[in-house]
Amino acid sequence: MSPPLSPLEMSVATADGVLLKGILAYPEAAPGSRYPLAILAHQYPATADSFGPLLDDLLDLGIATLAFDLRGHGASTTGPVGPVVIETPYGFTLDAFGKAFMGSIASVGFHRIDDDIMRVAGWGAAQNFVDASRMLLVGASIGASGALLAAPRVPGLKGLITFGAAGAPAFGDDAPARIRKAVEGLSASCYLASSESDPFSGADNVRNWSNGLGHVTARLVPGKDHGMAIYYVVRDEVLQFVQKVI
Repeated sequence: MSPPLSPLEMSVATADGVLLKGILAYPEAAPGSRYPLAILAHQYPATADSFGPLLDDLLDLGIATLAFDLRGHGASTTGPVGPVVIETPYGFTLDAFGKAFMGSIASVGFHRIDDDIMRVAGWGAAQNFVDASRMLLVGASIGASGALLAAPRVPGLKGLITFGAAGAPAFGDDAPARIRKAVEGLSASCYLASSESDPFSGADNVRNWSNGLGHVTARLVPGKDHGMAIYYVVRDEVLQFVQKVI
């Protein structure tokens, strides 16, 4: 039996010189095969590890995974002239969260996240044993908005999954409209999920970005959990979606 492939540590420089870090993990099954690849962009203020349960599920399905820390998060905090670190909430209220998020937009450069995703995807597609014609984009919250904006530029995209896509105005006042246009133009299938009472307009975004589009599955679940906090509620549907598109 052939030995399994070892994980690869990713280091990718962004357009403005921030060093992004991530891990490319290969499935243990059928070593030496060419695997589909999922790129995963997490929510603020988490890290790539927040995708842990989904990463395990994707690997079990035979899909390689590349989860990375967004700029200013986790290990992706080295900038061209010093540390680049998100502002974190000072307090326990939604107001404190909102202030920290808004402060991070400019200081960290959240408007560049879609371009960062493209660079990470390009790195992943160039690695051995990756089938660049079968790509998935997965995002949560601000990472989901970035993935939606990046999606039209990924030629091998087969599916796109979002959990509580939010923070779109960080990419510009016209970003919600640009996301709708991007989704309209995709040939890949999409699965957009949110809780019904998501505190960051996740449910409204799902409705606005899926309305009337046959290639988009919209899923709203009870409650107010945000981002990957809804994963276990939609897990079965997500894995069925992945198996269908890949």
